[in-house]
Amino acid sequence: LLRSIPSMVRQGMVQVASAFSAAVAASVMTQPLDTIKTRLQVGNTGSLKSNAPLLSVAKELTPTSGLYKGLLPRIAHMGIWGSVLSAAYEVLKLVSRKDYEF
Repeated sequence: LLRSIPSMVRQGMVQVASAFSAAVAASVMTQPLDTIKTRLQVGNTGSLKSNAPLLSVAKELTPTSGLYKGLLPRIAHMGIWGSVLSAAYEVLKLVSRKDYEF
């Protein structure tokens, strides 16, 4: 089945799949820290003071699953951006070769 797909299309599919998988991994790992950072910056930490330690804010957000609010839009944004960026890189890499003919 994969041999019937042209190599350029296959390479594009791999680029899109790798961009989205990287977006999912990066988003899942960094979303909780970004949420805590935003809460500390805004000062919206509920009963805690604005200069509360990082772990206290995390402890307050954990029972409500507030650490992962906004995860799907972040994955979509990073996945689309990563796909466009990697596709542009691959096209520019191909066009900038000395043996490339227009």
